[in-house]
Amino acid sequence: MSKIGDNIGAFLRGSFLANERVTRHFPLMVYILLLSLVAIYSAHSADRKVHRIQKLQTQVDELESEHHDTKSRLMQLGLESKVEERVAPLGLETPEHPPVKLRASDD
Repeated sequence: MSKIGDNIGAFLRGSFLANERVTRHFPLMVYILLLSLVAIYSAHSADRKVHRIQKLQTQVDELESEHHDTKSRLMQLGLESKVEERVAPLGLETPEHPPVKLRASDD
């Protein structure tokens, strides 16, 4: 039990870092630490992008719905019966005879 206690004490004091085996592998440990930090950063960056994509997709869905509503209203307003209702107060009526096309001659 004293060996385990000594190892824990050395770890808490930080004296294990002065060990020859640890100092020999120190560059590898730093490399692994840097790779770990890059992996963590990449994961957080990917999460942020996923949240942004979801937010933008929600906005796209809302705008598509608004577009369809506006297009439907415009089609309803363009119907001949609706146009007649809107111009009736101006005293305009639908002609009984269709308009005649005038053609210019090439003479």
